[in-house]
Parts: sequence; C-alpha cells; structure tokens
Amino acid sequence: MTEHNLGEKALSGLTCLPLTPRITLKQVQTTLEQDVEFRSTSDAHLTLVLMQQGAGHFRLNQQSVQHYRPHSFWLSCAESACEGYDFFPRHHFYQLLIIEFSAELMACVAACALVTPGKPAWTLSGELNEEMARQMQRLQQGMHDRSPVGILHLESLALDALWLALRQLQHQQLALKAVPLARLPQRERKRLIAARDYIRQHAAQPLCIETLAQQAGLSQMALKRGYRAMFAITPWNYVIECRLREAQRLLESSPLSLNDIAVRCGFAHASHMTRFFQRQFGETPGRYRNARECSVSAE
Repeated sequence: MTEHNLGEKALSGLTCLPLTPRITLKQVQTTLEQDVEFRSTSDAHLTLVLMQQGAGHFRLNQQSVQHYRPHSFWLSCAESACEGYDFFPRHHFYQLLIIEFSAELMACVAACALVTPGKPAWTLSGELNEEMARQMQRLQQGMHDRSPVGILHLESLALDALWLALRQLQHQQLALKAVPLARLPQRERKRLIAARDYIRQHAAQPLCIETLAQQAGLSQMALKRGYRAMFAITPWNYVIECRLREAQRLLESSPLSLNDIAVRCGFAHASHMTRFFQRQFGETPGRYRNARECSVSAE
C-alpha cells in the first residue's frame, strides 16, 4: 500500500481533495470493469485507508502480500522511500477513503509505540468499528462543502480519524500483550502453544476439537477459551488460516490444479477452498494466482 496506490486515471470513481499542505483526502466509490494493478514508489508517508467495501491485495517493499478486507482500515507508514504493488480485482464495488498525511505526523505513530523496529516501511490494520465507520461517513458528507470553513472542518475530521486509528491499534497491541499473561497460568500457556504447533504441523489432516484437546492435555472448553484469549483466534479459524497460507504458497509456486491444491491443503475440494479463500482475501484462488504470475513476470 503506497501513498498513491489508487491512481486517478485508473479509477473513474476517485475524488481527490487537497485539504492543506499536510493532508489530502481521496474518496473512491466505483465498480471496476477490469482488474487494476499499480506499481509505484513513494517518499516517507503516513496514509490511512478506511474501507467499507472492496477487495484486493498489496505488497510493500517486497514484504509478504497483505489483503484488503471489507470493514477494515490500514495505516501505511514509511520513514523513507519505498516501493509498493497493489492489485484490485474487477467486478467488486469499492467504497473507501484514503487520507494522506504529512510524514511529520509519523511522530504520533512513534509516540503510540506503533513503530516496527528494523523496517523503514510497514502497515498496521484493524476492524472498521462503529465509531470509525461513523467518522468515515462524516468525512464523506463533509466533502460536499468546499468552502474555507468546510475545508477546516474536514481537516479536523481527518485528524480525528487518525487519532481513532492510532488509539484502536494501540489498544490491540496492549490486549495481545496483556490478556494472555494476566489470565493464563504458565503450564496452560505451554499446552496452548503445543496445540498451536500441532495445528500448524497437521493442518492439512482432518482435525477436530476433541483431538486437539487430547494432544494439548486440556479439556475442550479450556482449549477453546484459552486459545482465543492467548492467540486472539479460535482453534478452528487457525486451522483454516494455516490451510489458506499453504494454499497461497502453492498457488504462487506450483502448477498444481486448484482441486489438487485444495485436497493437499486439507479442503474437501476446490469450491470448498474457494469459499474460504474469497471470504478471507476478497478474491478467488484463480485470480490470486493470475495476479501473482503477472507480478512475477513484470519483475
């Protein structure tokens, strides 16, 4: 995700509104007639993306691919020049706001302890909760008033949106660090880690809660509650996550058919895998493979 990841020429439904030298607001409301991909470079930047609807994926500085999800937000941070690749599949309706802030405001990210050590560029994401969704609506409504006072109001709303995002991201980090250690005994944490490792190693095999609980030496209830508290995900969803991660790897690196990949990853058949893949990543495995092949060939 880069500072200019949605080019004005490629998306007819894009409205760009420079507010001040420090803030630019972009709104996208359109349905793509064809797949769109961008390769770009940008300087140090701080960009907040609020997405109600949409799909696709992006990569920043050759890091691992990340996926756009509906009802989510992303904060793209770069302390120096970086490269980005974005892909947006056709036939999806896109409703999102992009707020580009001056890199000077990266100090706010650092003050919230959200800097990623050792990386000149990184992204953070969270759920577009009710409060942020209302803020997004206020910004969209405010774009109709282009008067000096209206622009001042929009600048205030944009800064509020950044504050809400930073606050939510900070709370997410604190919850991940504090909850497991405060509530789970050390022996139970070790058993939950063992359950996670077992899932990772056997995700392609048929798994059930009873088997996982036996392997971990926990009751089924203790496994369900403890796993969610410690890893912020249910055991079953982690099984699916591992299977989808392996499916991604095979889609990128092997010529296997979709059905063969599905079976190898633990899904019943290709349509079973496609249902989970599209729900998680907003595009089908076939489109993901095609986009990745285009990306590799262009490099």
